[in-house]
Amino acid sequence: MNNRTWHLFLYIFLVVLMLFSLIYTVSIGATDLPFEEVYEVLIDHVFHSDARLNAGDFEMSHFKIIWQIRLPRTLFALFVGAGLSLCGAAMQALVLNPIADPYVLGVSSGASAGAAIALLAPIAFLEGQHQTTAFAFIGAMCSAFAVYILAKRAGGGKLQPVTLLLSGTAVNAVMSAITSYLVFKARSPEGIAAVYNWQMGAISAAQWRTLSIPAVIVTLGLVVFTVMGSRFNMIMMGDDDAAAMGLRVRLFRSVMFVVCSIVVGSLVSITGIIGFVGLVVPHVVRLFSRTSDNKVIMPMSALFGASYIMWADAFARSAHGAAELPLGIVTSFIGAPFFMYLMIKNGYGGSKG
Repeated sequence: MNNRTWHLFLYIFLVVLMLFSLIYTVSIGATDLPFEEVYEVLIDHVFHSDARLNAGDFEMSHFKIIWQIRLPRTLFALFVGAGLSLCGAAMQALVLNPIADPYVLGVSSGASAGAAIALLAPIAFLEGQHQTTAFAFIGAMCSAFAVYILAKRAGGGKLQPVTLLLSGTAVNAVMSAITSYLVFKARSPEGIAAVYNWQMGAISAAQWRTLSIPAVIVTLGLVVFTVMGSRFNMIMMGDDDAAAMGLRVRLFRSVMFVVCSIVVGSLVSITGIIGFVGLVVPHVVRLFSRTSDNKVIMPMSALFGASYIMWADAFARSAHGAAELPLGIVTSFIGAPFFMYLMIKNGYGGSKG
């Protein structure tokens, strides 16, 4: 089987897996529901205007659980997984480092610090979720550029894997300190509780009204990263070679960092810090796709990441009954050992930039 046929098979498999996961994980929770009922309720509501529900074929309580609670949450998990996986694959290409992702490089903690400022500091700029998203984006972008500039200077003008990792650790610590200080100074119990929830990571707050902005941003991010796949391939050859082929390396890297920050900020402003998704998923995709072509890696990472987080969230909300496990804990239990394995395998980061 040649690469093109294999990639087509993988695309079909990942799309089917994502659609199956979307329906099946809706049935999982403190109250388990039959998969067949979930499927029939969704078909009835979307295509038949609740005809069977009005006829009494389904319980109203089950309909509310499926449509009003679990489906928006599962859809949000889909976009969280797709967005974080995309940004992980993009960052690994941009900084020439196989252990880069929004969590490791401090982008997630920067977004969380920005969200904490919006929640806990009295700032008259926008309001509600829009203010939180805007400040999360600003925090994510500041972290991304701080890590990039610090690593560049520490590496003598080049992006060295070790200096990049250390820079991400340093910026992560600073942003976490900002968040902790804001919590220390805060007087609102509700705001403090919200910030703590962000630090652990969860998507239990997902609702239909909070879904539109992340959905649009992640979809646009997918389009941008996939279209720019060939340029990502060029930059992975090294800055000098990419520039020789006509790529404006500094501009391209800066713009892509901004796109990553927008995507991460839009997600983290609602979910909090969900670590290691962008680290694990692109590596698994590269392993099974047997390619490093970013025109393939980007969309496949989004598809696989979507299924990964839907199942991780289903486990988080069902593993301890009514007591929900934060999603960030689940992904860290999976991702942290994988991160340590990659560090050992690649000699603390693989090839130099």
